[in-house]
Amino acid sequence: MDAMPKLTPMFEQYQRIKSQYPDALLFYRMGDFYELFFEDAQVASRELQIALTSRNKLQGQDVPMCGVPWHASRSYIAQLIDKGYVVAVCEQIEDPKASKGLVARKVTQVITPGTVLDDSNLEASSHNFLGCIVREDDPQNHAFVWADLSTGQWTGAEFTKAEDLWQWVAKMNPREILLPQNLVLPNYACFNHVHVVQQRSPLPSLARAQETLCAVQHVHSVDVLGLNKKPLLTRACAALIKYFEQTQQCTIDQLEPFQPLNLSRRMLLDDITERNLEIFVTLNGQKGKGTLRAVIDKTVTPMGARLLEEMLHHPWREQQPILEIQEAVAVFANDDNLRSNLRSILKKSFDLERLTQRIALNRAIPKDFIALRQTLAILPELFVLLTQQDFLNTSVLLDSIVAKWDDLESLRTLLNQALVAEPPNNITEGGLFLPGYNAELDALLDMAEHGEQKLQALLEQEKTNTGIAKLKLGYNRVFGYYYEISKARDTQLPAHFIRRQSLANSERFTTEELKTLEENILTAADKRKSLEYQLFLNLRETLAAARERLLTMSEILANLDYWQGLAEAGRLYNWCMPTFSNCAELELIGARHPVVECSIGSSNFVPNDLCLRPKHNFCLLTGPNMAGKSTILRQTALICLLAQIGSMVPAQKAHIGLIDRLFSRVGSSDNLAQGESTFMVEMTETARILRQASKNSLVILDEIGRGTSTYDGVALAWAIVEYMVKRQC
Repeated sequence: MDAMPKLTPMFEQYQRIKSQYPDALLFYRMGDFYELFFEDAQVASRELQIALTSRNKLQGQDVPMCGVPWHASRSYIAQLIDKGYVVAVCEQIEDPKASKGLVARKVTQVITPGTVLDDSNLEASSHNFLGCIVREDDPQNHAFVWADLSTGQWTGAEFTKAEDLWQWVAKMNPREILLPQNLVLPNYACFNHVHVVQQRSPLPSLARAQETLCAVQHVHSVDVLGLNKKPLLTRACAALIKYFEQTQQCTIDQLEPFQPLNLSRRMLLDDITERNLEIFVTLNGQKGKGTLRAVIDKTVTPMGARLLEEMLHHPWREQQPILEIQEAVAVFANDDNLRSNLRSILKKSFDLERLTQRIALNRAIPKDFIALRQTLAILPELFVLLTQQDFLNTSVLLDSIVAKWDDLESLRTLLNQALVAEPPNNITEGGLFLPGYNAELDALLDMAEHGEQKLQALLEQEKTNTGIAKLKLGYNRVFGYYYEISKARDTQLPAHFIRRQSLANSERFTTEELKTLEENILTAADKRKSLEYQLFLNLRETLAAARERLLTMSEILANLDYWQGLAEAGRLYNWCMPTFSNCAELELIGARHPVVECSIGSSNFVPNDLCLRPKHNFCLLTGPNMAGKSTILRQTALICLLAQIGSMVPAQKAHIGLIDRLFSRVGSSDNLAQGESTFMVEMTETARILRQASKNSLVILDEIGRGTSTYDGVALAWAIVEYMVKRQC
């Protein structure tokens, strides 16, 4: 049997690193390219539509190979991530010029769909969640944690029913999810796009999990994080942190303080209700046009858009925070000029939250610092706008913002003094900093850019001092810079001239001053690059240390944008500000469906009234096909939802009793992949509603009893109505 051919040192290194990341495409840095080999090369070539070549034979076979330029790698990696692949970035960790033999390499980052930080892989107006599920021996007890590494936000909850767990997973819509080896996602259509990672390593013990959380959250006890008596949730948090650290190759202490999901203060909407009411996605699965969010989203910053998304997922169920939001919205709704000026200023803002997180995680490029500088530049202008005398003491929330306002003047000044307007993406090649930022750098820049002039000046000085008018300056690779004198000239040479070379007709000399200048010129470029790299790292550390201040201002900008966006929508569509009651009542005068009205125009929509009172809070709506029954049902639910996020609502008058849960069962659908017919899906969803709804819940049921015989359908609908009415009494 033939002996296996010996691998080259490079392939030995490659295969050793690849074996540690078998599920990732390994981007192996070789000079100015990231190279991929074997199956990785075939996959990347196909997905990126780049040429597949080969390298020297291995075991008699050509080794498939492809590569991408390192300076353009971000766009290629973004394409692979969007297609659901995982990329391990393997960098050269020593200078090839200084290394002897094979250059040392290591993976510095593993990029997965749930851990991306690059804007090209992120939807600006939505969170990018990584989820983690763990469970006990009891198959019903689960903990679910979800985190957005790009913003640092994370939370989670424990569930005692698998059904509730999967509803929340569907609702939060993680892009990637970590599952125990013995657990799989249900066969739901909404899970088709989720990147699943089966956890190979065992779940950390409770003690180890508590230790991990205390370390990364900088607390003495997990009780501070609300995790006392939540062992499963604690272990889920630790498992998620471990995955983040494995992918980012660093300690993750940039997450916000963990807070378990507190459902007691929020209206609850499950994923089915969100889908039936087309809040984020239409019934045919399309985002954008035709959804409530598309109609109401008038925000102009990514932070404000994400805050709106969060509020639509979790509206308030307490009156006080709603009234405070209404108060702030009213300030902007009542002054078109103020709102217009605010929108104009906010439009200049970049995604301060994600910029801050990338800087803290050391994943920022110089252009991120420019975006940060431009965002910080709007803060003084905003402060002047918000502190006009007419608006002082008009809103508790606006007053609190003014009270804790931070202009971040020192950071803004630092960035203005430091970086050029259009820095290169590569932080190791120089060209980042403005003149005057650093004296040593200025000297190196002067030497690198004006070295020739300095040489000529030194030559003229030597001509004057020596009296040799025909003294020449030359250069070659062997001797460097030199002075040249013709042999025909019979003159006494200066004592400080050092002979370098004798030619047939001339002599070449150097001086200590020329050698020093030559060394400074030849090393200035490298020293400049090295110094600029270090200055950039120092600048990043300064900004990273101000992370909390930056995030505070990011939250303020998000809230301002959220409030003005609600005001803009209310003014644009001629909505009214609702009032509230603690009773189970609902009075809507001249109500409209926000999405339908926006689609067909206000002149084509006929408003309608609805009145429900305590003890008379049930409505049975009948009528012929296409009479608008479903429209009235859905608009009622949407108006209640809008009211409890602090928004104005599409009506002439609205008086609403706060609701704790919103349920919607509309239309017909099936789940044949799970063996469930239209009738079975309807009965399952209805049973869930009847089991979970309280006296303060709003339930919208559209055509109960479909998919069976007439009398059976009527009997079912009758029984359901009777049960709901009796329970409300």
